Amino acid sequence: MRGLDYPPYRDSSKIAGTQRQTTTMRFAGRSERVSVEYEWCDAIQKGGCSRLLCAGRESDLKRFAAILLIAAFIVTTLAIGPTLAQQKTTITFWHAMGAQLGKTIDMLVEQFNNENPDVFVKAEYQGNYGALSQKLVGSLVARKPPTVAQVYGNWAAEYITSKELVPVEKFIKGPNGLSTLEIDDIWEGLRAGCVFDGVWYTMPFNKSVYVLVYNETALKEAGIAKPPATWQELLTAARALTVKEGDKIVRYGFGLRPNVDYFACFFFTAGGTWLDAGGKVNVNSPEGTKALQYMADLLSKYKVSYYVPGYLDADFGAGKVAMYLTTSPGLSYTDQSVAGKFEWSASPLPYMEPKFKATPVAGTDLAIFAKATEKEQQAAWKFVKWLVEPRQTAKWAIGTSYIPVRKSAMHLEIMKQWFAQHPREEQSLQQLRYIKYDPNISAWTNIRGDISEAVEKVFLGKATAKEALDAAVVKANARLK
Repeated sequence: MRGLDYPPYRDSSKIAGTQRQTTTMRFAGRSERVSVEYEWCDAIQKGGCSRLLCAGRESDLKRFAAILLIAAFIVTTLAIGPTLAQQKTTITFWHAMGAQLGKTIDMLVEQFNNENPDVFVKAEYQGNYGALSQKLVGSLVARKPPTVAQVYGNWAAEYITSKELVPVEKFIKGPNGLSTLEIDDIWEGLRAGCVFDGVWYTMPFNKSVYVLVYNETALKEAGIAKPPATWQELLTAARALTVKEGDKIVRYGFGLRPNVDYFACFFFTAGGTWLDAGGKVNVNSPEGTKALQYMADLLSKYKVSYYVPGYLDADFGAGKVAMYLTTSPGLSYTDQSVAGKFEWSASPLPYMEPKFKATPVAGTDLAIFAKATEKEQQAAWKFVKWLVEPRQTAKWAIGTSYIPVRKSAMHLEIMKQWFAQHPREEQSLQQLRYIKYDPNISAWTNIRGDISEAVEKVFLGKATAKEALDAAVVKANARLK
């Protein structure tokens, strides 16, 4: 045992073969009492041996080693744990996507959280858009808004006036921003709808366009080879598809709704614009009057149409109407209503002239709120940027029938397969280069109501198209002052 020198045990007279020595050790701020037994050789008593044989019991040594490992683990956890916790940033995402739309949101959020351990997104459903709007206003009053939320353009305009939003332009131009190619990959019409006074504030998200839905079986039975592409063809098809039994119409050729969105479908395809060069509401222009008069003629002059305040998919599925307009996400409801009773499809909106091809775009954008800390804003941007990447926007489109906001998403294999299996869905995308959007002004919600009121007055025969639109313009422009 040469070479293993241990300090001599000073009081050897007290040793009787085995001595238990207890010591106290501190690990990570806590004390542990460790007992170790040593066997001393007889030579210590007999010859004053100065060397310890160190034949400690194996079980106690194992216990001692285990304590050291636990101590090391505790020290490492206490040192690293707080750092990891501090690195993870939690953000809240308020949305109005229920049912299948909500399931798709949850799936994407879960995927993001799994792929990004430094950020945790809490997706919180707030009810329909009306409820979301009210809760956002309430949260801003209480100074406790979410980090990011869905917003309409006119909501965003109001929030911007109060300096409640951070422009996404700040992040787009930052180190984790978007390249010129990535910016150009977002549909121009969708980007334009997110710009306020020259500043890019929001990011397009759940966007949809309007399409014409038609009963393909009925169209073939009427001898019409293809869906109507012009206003004149729409009138011709509606006449052919209207069915009477005696004096009663049992199937109308075309269905209408008395609201600003249906009016917009005809207003834009007549070449109309919401605002004139001076920024005033312009719906009483010749284009606006033509559009509303055409709608009124379908109802009263030609008697090939009727109108309902609600959605038309149920009537379409029941065979009460052969054609109507809906947004791209509405196609799934159409399919449920038809339930295989007949063949149907969708096509781009009919236009007055080819140069007026257009479609209103509907849906909300994503906004980041200024109340969030810089770290939360950066985390929110990371989430927003991720959501609109080609693969994610493709998954969103497939799961909801909203349009993908990135052009390159159209070329992904998952989108090609989806279109091959659902050819109707592709019809809405043919119109993406003809998008028209609402003005980003805070008064637009009320102005929409003014225009809807004008449409309904004409449908009820209480005013001419020109009279109703003139009155709406007076109200609308008064709101802009």
